[in-house]
Amino acid sequence: MTQVWNRVGAARAILLGAVLLLGWSVARGADEAAPKKAPAMGKWERHYYDRVARFERENLARKNIVMVGSSHIEGFDASRLLPGRRIVNRGISSDRIGIDDRGVLHRLENSVFDCDPGVVILENGVNDLGELHRHGRPSVDQIDVCYREVVKRIRTRLPDVPLVIVGLFPTGGRYADLGPLVVEFNQRLAKIAADHGCRFIDVYAPFVDSAGHLRQEYSRDGLHLTEAGYRVWAELIEAALVLELHEGDRKTQ
Repeated sequence: MTQVWNRVGAARAILLGAVLLLGWSVARGADEAAPKKAPAMGKWERHYYDRVARFERENLARKNIVMVGSSHIEGFDASRLLPGRRIVNRGISSDRIGIDDRGVLHRLENSVFDCDPGVVILENGVNDLGELHRHGRPSVDQIDVCYREVVKRIRTRLPDVPLVIVGLFPTGGRYADLGPLVVEFNQRLAKIAADHGCRFIDVYAPFVDSAGHLRQEYSRDGLHLTEAGYRVWAELIEAALVLELHEGDRKTQ
């Protein structure tokens, strides 16, 4: 009888141990399966990743004209400014060309290549110049090198797709000190366009006043465009598109 009770006690002990082990395993699995709290992001960092996620969803539809850049592009209401054109907007406010871990260079897949583009319009660089003015880096040469890498990748992957490079707008108000950097970099952008066989849109001359600043009627703060400014820019883009698409039709005939 004693042996029976010993065996029962041993069985109970084994069963209790198994239950405890199972409970520990379940709890551990729950801890491992629990979602880890995402690191906090700043306003513009969160905006960047939200926009990139939206781009990936929108790329399911086929479009023709891709506009990629920062706030000037994001604020471009193509349905109103260029009615009849099939355009996807790939602008992200405060975005830079891609020297750090964010920027145009790092989102080319869902901002250009996945969009089935017929024409690519690129406008970027002033935020990098702003960073240079405030913090002394990156250098103009570094910005130039990264911009060239963006253009090189687009031309390599899409050799038959026209790439239109838009120069930088003049600045004014509290951004007026960027003026000399904008003039210098526009010369570099024109050279990049020429080196890669791209059309270049000069938006400096049509928007600058006699003092070398962005005309007040075209800007609300010396950097971003008013409705009047966007309409002038839309006319310049439309003229470039007419030329590019006409040349494309001629090549296919």
